[in-house]
Amino acid sequence: MNPYESDSGYVVTPLDNLPLGVDRKFRWGFIGCGKIANDFALVLNYLESAEIYAVSARNIDRARAFASSHGVEKFYGNYTELVNDPLVDIVYVATITEFHADHAKLALNAGKHLLIEKPIALSAGEVSMIKSLAKRKGLFCIEAMWMRFFPVMEYCRNLIKSGDLGEVEQVRADLSFDLKRDEGLDSPTWKSGGIFDAGVYPVHQALMICGDHIKNSECAGVIDCYGFGQVGAGVLHAYFGKTLTAIATWSILYEGAEEMDIYGSKGRIRVHSPAHSPTRVTVVKYGGSRRKPENTIIKLEFPLPSIEGEFNFPSSEGLYYEAAAVQRCIAAGLTECPQAPLEESLQVIELLISCDRIIKSKAS
Repeated sequence: MNPYESDSGYVVTPLDNLPLGVDRKFRWGFIGCGKIANDFALVLNYLESAEIYAVSARNIDRARAFASSHGVEKFYGNYTELVNDPLVDIVYVATITEFHADHAKLALNAGKHLLIEKPIALSAGEVSMIKSLAKRKGLFCIEAMWMRFFPVMEYCRNLIKSGDLGEVEQVRADLSFDLKRDEGLDSPTWKSGGIFDAGVYPVHQALMICGDHIKNSECAGVIDCYGFGQVGAGVLHAYFGKTLTAIATWSILYEGAEEMDIYGSKGRIRVHSPAHSPTRVTVVKYGGSRRKPENTIIKLEFPLPSIEGEFNFPSSEGLYYEAAAVQRCIAAGLTECPQAPLEESLQVIELLISCDRIIKSKAS
């Protein structure tokens, strides 16, 4: 099955105005050889137009082991050597978030196109620096918010654009999970908190549907109960003008619904769990009255690509859509992706930082 095709036959292209085919091979270089890098490597090896050309880690033995497990010939124990390799086309930054800005700067100054794992950075200043440097260098740069490229999300955007939902009035999005159960208390996520690891998804979903012109917002939340002093769970309520609002909720303390709802004047959409990597959607188009509804209900499923390998995270096969979109943008000569503009990445980080500060100030 075409990776952009649902079981109903509906086909979605990840970039509406760009051709699906890429007539060249892109050579990728990895900065970081952790769990998410493993999953992305499995996907790139499935993508015919991609080649993992080189990998790097601070420990060369780790880089060597990663290269061996994924069939990569070149490996470096130094990030500078990787970005200066003239045969690397695209650098994928998959290090700890606090180092994203430094590694992005290193790659861009070496003249490499760039994909940075989310969250793109931990301050608005760092995101602005990355955005400005990429623009000045004329290089493609994107935050790895893979959710934006799933066929379900493309379907939702196209349906809204068609007018079938009428005027969109509200978006509700959630990503909540129990980090202690999944990774214990040694996870580096505890050091930055749930806002930047979990909150980044529903806030991106809100801006993806509502746009980046936020008029006002408010938030609330709680500090983790394990002594890290970071935000463990929270909610953001954003107002975009007229009657359009968004509610984003997140947690690393408990399991949540992890669904996304889009409410319009003529209908509504539910993106089923896991909404950060969705494969199922239900559309309700209103008819009749509240007392005697005659709604039309449409259910669609977009199965993940069939990719073999030992993945670390749920639904990682869907990284395929992101990788294909990056290559198609670069092949088309773009420096930003229409579906994931850096301005929205900047807005998201500004919102997350503001929420982090407000929640911590109220808790002190």
